[in-house]
Amino acid sequence: MNWQQQKTRIGLGLCLIAGILGPGACGRPETRSASPEAISASLKPSPDPGPHYAPSAWASVHRDSRNSDYAPLHATADAQVAWTALEGAGLLVGPIIGPEGHLYVPSGRGVGTSHLHAFSREGELLWQTPIMRDLEDFDYAAVVSAPIVDPKGRVFASDSNQLWSFAADGELRWRVNLRQYGIEGFFITPFFSREGYVGGISTDGKVALFRRENGELALPVLDLPGTSGPPSQPPPPGLWKGGLIAREFIRPLWDLIYGREIEVANTPAVHPHTGRIFITAAGRNETSGVLYGIDTHDDEIRIAFAAPMGAGSGTSPAISPDGKLVYAIDDEGLIVAINTETGERAWEESDAMGQASPSIGPDGSIYSFDGIGGKVVAIDGRTGALKWSRQYNSLAEEHLMWLPMLSRITTVDGIITVTDSGLFVFFDLNYEIHSRGAAYPQPRKVLLGQIDAENGNLIGSLEVRDTSGAFAVPDERGRLYLTLSAAASSIAYYGINPKLPFFLRVNQKPQAGLVALKPRAAAMGAP
Repeated sequence: MNWQQQKTRIGLGLCLIAGILGPGACGRPETRSASPEAISASLKPSPDPGPHYAPSAWASVHRDSRNSDYAPLHATADAQVAWTALEGAGLLVGPIIGPEGHLYVPSGRGVGTSHLHAFSREGELLWQTPIMRDLEDFDYAAVVSAPIVDPKGRVFASDSNQLWSFAADGELRWRVNLRQYGIEGFFITPFFSREGYVGGISTDGKVALFRRENGELALPVLDLPGTSGPPSQPPPPGLWKGGLIAREFIRPLWDLIYGREIEVANTPAVHPHTGRIFITAAGRNETSGVLYGIDTHDDEIRIAFAAPMGAGSGTSPAISPDGKLVYAIDDEGLIVAINTETGERAWEESDAMGQASPSIGPDGSIYSFDGIGGKVVAIDGRTGALKWSRQYNSLAEEHLMWLPMLSRITTVDGIITVTDSGLFVFFDLNYEIHSRGAAYPQPRKVLLGQIDAENGNLIGSLEVRDTSGAFAVPDERGRLYLTLSAAASSIAYYGINPKLPFFLRVNQKPQAGLVALKPRAAAMGAP
């Protein structure tokens, strides 16, 4: 695979967590007492993110049960750094925000480190899971599985083989060994069902739900009838080296991004009214994919429909604001709109350039992008008609110095966040490097851009310290939290630099981690 063929997809994002936080006591989270102000902090609830989710700004990986990536808040790119954390660790998802304002961020550096971290909005580490010694502990696969939070502030998170529940103060409530239920894979992200059960759909296609109070299995496990995807492939040279992600998890994580040797690689969407669960998955062979509608009943979990779509496990599905359509994108970028009741196809669009989970605006507009092409598009969610399309190579030409024989190109890197003050998009500004017959974008600067949702015009931007591939998460106070994966920068630094003459090499080592931004207008006020 050459670099032009690589793409960013699925709503999990590629992020890396930084910093080594000291070991915790055996079997218990490492804790530090938060300030009374942080503990008692109470945020104004946002509109309901879905049944059983915390009424917070960002209670699940794609914000709400619909996987909309839309928060009804105002944010701005005219911002400055408030604090940073977890430098040197790759972060793929989050942060998830609890009802009290705590931030929950998973990481994946491996043995000797913790993999779930709770921060106050001021950046104080409140608690973290005990350091990992083996796979019985909370392990590195948590990096790709965002926690979820319920209205009581209870946290539910998964790793490579278990589902865990923690109290808001980090106390372990219960954990479930998935292997005892015949589940060989793991949950990409847990979800809440209409009954209030917590569970997930595993990478090997098992749908399992458990009781929130005690972790008991609530309904028999459903096994989806799909294949395990195409064969595994080695990752690009240099990807997540330098301790950004546990060495033994780099190849499995790379395969997960492309749906190789797994059946499900995405986060389910749950209809906020009917409770129907939607997930994209590999079909019955390597040339087909499927979007399932799944219902829970008193005594079983049952497939309501299986709508065919393009090959591969595709992206995480997203539900329209009126609940009538669910959208998904296959591995080739074809977006389909499926009736949530009947499973019938309402429309499809091949020019949507969808390479990541679609983001849905409050008016039903769908926002997607062509990562390598540096293009963002807006689509009418009712008809599939293109509303606007913008290409942002001018950003690279404006911010990067001209070098002879090298093109300056912009690539899009991360899930689009929709707010009431515009879209937030990560732009990598690159030189296009040609080496050994291949061309690839070499990131030199990263911008967080704020774009007008009506026409794609750039409203503002600020420079970010590393590549993301993940999310910009807003909160009610106008903050933005950035999870940085360093996926693209680690390839450039560790993989490609040795093949280049010194004058073309990237000098900055990947930093990754968590960055909190605050509006510049608030710079003189409280943090």
